[in-house]
Amino acid sequence: MDFTKIVTTKAALAAVIVMIIAVYMIMIPGCGQAADNIPGPEDGQLTIFSSRILVGTDASYPPFEFINDGEIAGFDIDIAGEIASRLGKKLEIVPIAWDFSYRIPEDIRLDMIISAISASEGKEEFVDFSDPYYTMEYILVVLSDASLTIREDLRGKDVGMLDIRVKDLDPAYLKDFNIQEYKEVLVMMDDLKSGKIDAVLKSVPVGKNLIEENGGIYRVLEKVKSNRSFNMVFHKGSPLRDEVNSILAEMVQDGTCQEIYDRWFLLPEK
Repeated sequence: MDFTKIVTTKAALAAVIVMIIAVYMIMIPGCGQAADNIPGPEDGQLTIFSSRILVGTDASYPPFEFINDGEIAGFDIDIAGEIASRLGKKLEIVPIAWDFSYRIPEDIRLDMIISAISASEGKEEFVDFSDPYYTMEYILVVLSDASLTIREDLRGKDVGMLDIRVKDLDPAYLKDFNIQEYKEVLVMMDDLKSGKIDAVLKSVPVGKNLIEENGGIYRVLEKVKSNRSFNMVFHKGSPLRDEVNSILAEMVQDGTCQEIYDRWFLLPEK
């Protein structure tokens, strides 16, 4: 038996397999590639491909982006879908792991990222940010049988809030409350039920679910906007940013943004 021929044949076969894999990874968006080989938009194009827009998202933050029956869904995805439609392009979602370094992954082809990201001052040297497309809102929640009817009734009383979110609200709004900081939502809600605190301030997405899942237990006194907004992320100098900003303005003007908001965040009627 000619072992030299067998070894040579196996080596050739392995080389062919490696070449096929390499070609496949280059052709499929989202697979590993050397940064220098990542295609950018051609002259006159807003996006990498003329017929579709590649949008990265980290699907780990419901209800903004999450996995639902094997598909990525959420508020952000609906916003991106409307933008793609108005651009006349097919939306293609590319799963990514966003680490808040504000550097778009170098091994993935993307036109933009939407993933509940807040623009951070000083990061403009790495990326461009869109205008805000969503401003986080908070709701002031009390027990349904509480005698409290307006915010002023809580002046000087204990109001719970997650410690990492206190900075989201204007100190001028919080000054009348005795803010009790918590690290866990469930502990905070248990303290509200037991009367250890008088109210809680929760973001609308989380608060909405708590109210719906505990029908009749909680009541919303009011809703307040925070100073935390979300922005889309683009490659530095991308012409797509200005186009998206224009579309966002149109969506606000014609009520589309409100329709998408209501789909995900509309609170139950009192």
